[in-house]
Amino acid sequence: MNDLYLKFAMKPIMLERRSFEWLAAHMASNKAFKPIKPPMMHGASNGMAIIPIQGILTKRSGIFDGMLGMTSYDEIQKQISTALSDDAVQTILLDIDSPGGETSGLFDLADFIYQARRQKTIWAVCNDEAYSAAYGIASSAEKVFINRTSGVGSIGVIASHIDQSAFDEKQGVKYTTVFAGNRKNDLNPHEPITSESMQILQSEVSRLYAMFVELVARNRNLDQSAIRSTEAGLYFGVDAINAGLADKILTFPECIQKAFDQSHMRTFAMTETVPTINPDELLTQGKIQGRSEYHAEALELFRLCKLSKMPEKLGDFLEQNIPVNEAREQLMQLLADRTGTEILSTVSLEPTPQENPVIQAAKARSQMKLTA
Repeated sequence: MNDLYLKFAMKPIMLERRSFEWLAAHMASNKAFKPIKPPMMHGASNGMAIIPIQGILTKRSGIFDGMLGMTSYDEIQKQISTALSDDAVQTILLDIDSPGGETSGLFDLADFIYQARRQKTIWAVCNDEAYSAAYGIASSAEKVFINRTSGVGSIGVIASHIDQSAFDEKQGVKYTTVFAGNRKNDLNPHEPITSESMQILQSEVSRLYAMFVELVARNRNLDQSAIRSTEAGLYFGVDAINAGLADKILTFPECIQKAFDQSHMRTFAMTETVPTINPDELLTQGKIQGRSEYHAEALELFRLCKLSKMPEKLGDFLEQNIPVNEAREQLMQLLADRTGTEILSTVSLEPTPQENPVIQAAKARSQMKLTA
């Protein structure tokens, strides 16, 4: 028996029907290799983390999960925790392409994501399919985005008993099982299933289904009756939105751009303050107001006011959005008037080497006014 058989045989799972059939076939053939899934793209520089959730979902990581196209709930939670603890990350994007998987571990992960929404923005992108357990994860995010052909839903639980007793007989193999405890031999694949075992299995499937319906109803703020009415069906595009299972149709690049914008808006909102205007904090003010062109002009205004020895004019220029050229003219005029008084008081009109160019120009302008 291969690893997949040991993981899933006779256990209730949350898996879209077609994938369930593929899994059963895989157990028999013991072949199926998919590309190793990409690692988490941790976008600390752009304020977001993209976490891939792909393939069949399992409780714990296995050594061959990557080759078999699987993702574990433990690994997903670990990556989300890393993003939550990173101050550079403001938005977490769950990139989901999965038919579902094990029930064990799903509810704990879904609750973890649901609670983590209080700390940071968490969105889910159904980047092709998010069925069954995968949709349970997606629904726990604040928003669920899909593209026009994405599929969501399959909100149900399925289990299967594999009776290979006829096959064993053809192979000339006979199993004799010794056990203690009436239920210990339930669901033995080498014997037909008993009615009692069937009832027990159905009871567990129904219990997990009720938990699943309650989970999705809470996450999507819907009545449980609305979730049950889907009958574990698949919903695509606009139909998914109309059913309340998704929020908006966006392509994956559009989702990334939206998450990028969200991250920067949140970062800006968290850092935005209104400082007291003074000449020494000019550059800080320019950055806070978010105007790059203003930043360069403000620097020039600061330089002119400082050279003119009139730093008190800076606040007026900034508040009135006075252009640099106009501010320069005003400063020159003020300096010329002020320098003219000094000239009439017999201050030398010849510029000294220590005088800055603004003062020199103002004295020259004042001299022209006096001789005109």
